[in-house]
Amino acid sequence: MLISLREYALKALETAKEDLRRDKYLIPVAFIVTEGEVFDFNLQFEDAEQKRSVYRELVGIAREKRAHAIITMSDAKVTDRGGGGGGYSVYTPSSSEGGGEIECIYVTVSGPSIQTWSLCLPYERVGAKIVFGEANETFNDLLNLLPGWPNEEARCGPS
Repeated sequence: MLISLREYALKALETAKEDLRRDKYLIPVAFIVTEGEVFDFNLQFEDAEQKRSVYRELVGIAREKRAHAIITMSDAKVTDRGGGGGGYSVYTPSSSEGGGEIECIYVTVSGPSIQTWSLCLPYERVGAKIVFGEANETFNDLLNLLPGWPNEEARCGPS
């Protein structure tokens, strides 16, 4: 099975946007991509420790299945790095100093033989509506929630 990881992630992002507009919240999801299949997971956790445990388990499953990639999608809070360049810095609530917080959908594509690709799509709640901003792409982000993943040097970008 040959799939474009980037296209798959962007298609999933469109679904997440629709869900967020309709439900006003986002359920974190992950996709484990192997040679022949894509396994999807709704991720559930109640606190930071459970969240770390769920993501550790996800990495374990990916390794068992000899996955080519993990795609994650969740809501996050970011701080605007300013300067009009549209740059954002993702943070966890425990690291926040407060203020300047922006909600976003945070998407990552990572794997043992690909360059990590991330996309931050900021949004605002305006009355009963969700208004999306401009997406910001980055490469080689350190994915703290995926311990030990990827485990090899990246050789190319997400196809």
